[in-house]
Amino acid sequence: MGKTQIIEPFSEEYNKVLEYKKIPRTAIEKMPHPMNLIKVIPTEIDFLNSKFKEEGCDSRQHLNLPLEDEK
Repeated sequence: MGKTQIIEPFSEEYNKVLEYKKIPRTAIEKMPHPMNLIKVIPTEIDFLNSKFKEEGCDSRQHLNLPLEDEK
């Protein structure tokens, strides 16, 4: 489970991702429609590992992550 956000094209956060991924902003500006950027913020994580059973734990571990605005 998680929360998603559409990042506004050419916003500060959008530009930081372009820079991180080494995508030239000029290439995006030439496109008929800017590339969509969707941010996924996980709220729950399930981790499956059969080795946990050997250590006496359940092979499925669950973690709830609070969102920043829920703290």
